[in-house]
Amino acid sequence: MRTAVTKQDLQQALGLSLPTISQNLRALEQSGLIARGETLDSTGGRRARTYVFQPQTRCAIGVGTASNQVTLCAVDLKGDVIASEHYNVTFCSDPKFIADIGQKISRFAAGLESKGSHVLGAAFAIKGLISEDGGEVIYGNIMNDTGLKVQALEAATGLKCALIHDSMASASAELWFDKSIHDAICLYLGRRPGGAIIADGAISLGPNRRNGTIEHMTLVPGGLPCYCGNKGCMDPYCSTDFLTNHGGQSLDGFFKNVRAEDEKACRRFDSWLDYLAQTINNVRNVLACDIIIGGPVTQYLTAEDFARLRAKCDGLNTFRSDTYQIRKSICGQGQEIVGAALHYIDPFVSGICK
Repeated sequence: MRTAVTKQDLQQALGLSLPTISQNLRALEQSGLIARGETLDSTGGRRARTYVFQPQTRCAIGVGTASNQVTLCAVDLKGDVIASEHYNVTFCSDPKFIADIGQKISRFAAGLESKGSHVLGAAFAIKGLISEDGGEVIYGNIMNDTGLKVQALEAATGLKCALIHDSMASASAELWFDKSIHDAICLYLGRRPGGAIIADGAISLGPNRRNGTIEHMTLVPGGLPCYCGNKGCMDPYCSTDFLTNHGGQSLDGFFKNVRAEDEKACRRFDSWLDYLAQTINNVRNVLACDIIIGGPVTQYLTAEDFARLRAKCDGLNTFRSDTYQIRKSICGQGQEIVGAALHYIDPFVSGICK
């Protein structure tokens, strides 16, 4: 596959005049976004000069906030991870912690800049709800970061910063790596499940950035307690905690028992699939589109598991002729961190293309 193009390639693809293409190439070359490549062999006329995209001249930092680890990933203009660091700390809104993690991010950014990658900003994948203006965590019970403000992060890091709901960030990565997605409901199934809505090829945030909070849909009225304070939410029934008996065993160990046809594990897995099918049926009665399932649990799900889930969904579906897909997320580990970084990468690339 060719990674270099000539002026003639661009003229044919874009339908622009050679003077216009030359002018744009000069501007891109001056900005460092492209570099001159090899000269092609002559085909009878003047030898054509190629140009090569330089994706690492700009990057953005995604910050992943897990219960016991903070992960930094630098993502270039192609969406590829070019550097990463991990810290065994618990993310929270404590000012001393923010100052410490801010210094770590600043050092990380300085290292990238020294290698020729200008940092566009740092985006934090947050397990909580973000204010309508995007400036503050307004519900952060999982990570104890309620009240965290963008201004505090910008002061600590010296960078442009953004707060992104982790499920929205994961869905952004879906769209970046699969341009065919038009409408979909994303379910990310981990210790704390989450959801996101893709509509018309874009993330649907809603007027208050709360579209897709499927994890707090009532699934079993008066049922198991949820961390939000209500009972019977989707979260405690479709989480990995439900499968592992709240840490009584590892997820890997649980699925080994399922594949070994352990009766107790199989019954629990079947119940989990039932609850997941009910969730899918409920949300598809509101938005009748495809379902994308991601999160840590997907690495253990087989094609047979997806077929069983689809059969359970079809059994609940009022409309028997309904056509839709239930499929795995395309990315995987660290997807929400990459997706957060794309908050800065996507508009920058779009701006170049315009």
